[in-house]
Formats: sequence, structure tokens, C-alpha cells
Amino acid sequence: MAKKNIEIIHPANKLKQYITDPRSLSTAAVAKAEAAMQKVAGSVDLTKEAEPSLKEMQTAYQAMKADRSQAQEQSQRIYNLTHDLRGLGSNFNYPLITRIGGSLCRFIEGMETATDTQLEIVRAHIDALRAVLHNKMSGEGHAIGIQIAEGLETLVREER
Repeated sequence: MAKKNIEIIHPANKLKQYITDPRSLSTAAVAKAEAAMQKVAGSVDLTKEAEPSLKEMQTAYQAMKADRSQAQEQSQRIYNLTHDLRGLGSNFNYPLITRIGGSLCRFIEGMETATDTQLEIVRAHIDALRAVLHNKMSGEGHAIGIQIAEGLETLVREER
């Protein structure tokens, strides 16, 4: 077997020229960025922003309920909307939206058919998302919201 000449090329890491030590980031710059994010988060009414997504989820749920052959397509639609809403929940201090949305995403991921029980679990998640937003349950410590999230997670575990 003939020996081949091999040349290893190491591409230049151009990022290093901008930050030599990640620990050298200014704490003042980080604090300024966090303050800006808090200001933006405080100025957005997530209930109003999420309403179109909630309506579209409800429409997809109704379509799936009316025609079970659409379960895969409509569950994917709900999954995409919920996935986006989860991100908003994280960014705008609605951890229950993130938690309930995560539960719904786990439940419907790869759903091909929909039984009556599965449809009820999807509906319960959508109703819970709406309740959290309309009751402005931002931040931590909402005992009822936490119980609802735990109940939904239990349903998902049992049904999977």
C-alpha cells in the first residue's frame, strides 16, 4: 500500500481576535444587556402577542377533532405554534407557558392518529396555556398553575 501525502489544514479562528478571554467581558456590559432585555420584556403584553397563536392552535385542534385523518398535519401545526410560544414564555418570564408548552410538544411529537383521550389531552393543554396567559401568571410561585402543569405532565406520561 502506497503512502499518501496528507496535509492537515487548521482554519484560522477569527473570533479569537475579538475576544481573547471570555472572562474579560465587562460586567457592566452584561448588566446593561440584561437591563435592556428586562425593559423589552416589561413592555410586551404576552397575552396580546400570543392570542393569534392560541386561536390558530384552537383551529388546528378543531380540524383534528372533526377529521381524524388530519391528526398528523394538525398536530404538527400545533407543535410548531407551541414551540414558538414556549420560547416567548422563557423570554418574557412565563415559566408555566414554557412548562405546559413543553409537555404539549412532547405529547404530540410524531402523533399520527388521535384518539378521544389524546384529543382531550391536547385540548387541556391549549386551555391551560390560555388560562396562564389570560390570568397573567408570570414569574414563579403560582400554586394552581403548577398543579395544572403537573397534572398535564402526568397525563402525558400515562398516555405515552
